[in-house]
Amino acid sequence: MKVGEAMVKDVVFVEHKTTVLEVCRIMGQKRIGSVIVTRENKPYGIFTERDLVSRVLTEGNLEDEVGKYTSTPLITVSPDYTVRESAKIMADMGIKRLVVVENGEIKGIFTASDLAKVVAKI
Repeated sequence: MKVGEAMVKDVVFVEHKTTVLEVCRIMGQKRIGSVIVTRENKPYGIFTERDLVSRVLTEGNLEDEVGKYTSTPLITVSPDYTVRESAKIMADMGIKRLVVVENGEIKGIFTASDLAKVVAKI
């Protein structure tokens, strides 16, 4: 199976100057674990639940700009990558999300949860 078939297509973007508190509200309302962070309308990183727990809550402030805690660079794959190839990248890099990019445009996010859903169908 290809990542493009298993990924989440509704990607949420926030500007790097958005406060962490506002980003947390967005993530909570949309029931998502990450957002893509942009600077000058261009994606440059990702903010995840892990960033919140391991960086903001230990060394930061919820009123800080989310850009201060954004994980960079984005780790990306093409929608044509297999789920197996993507799982290996995630395992090797110790990450739970891959940003799916085609022709320079973000098409979705493939998460560990998406991987579990694929495995459950086997």
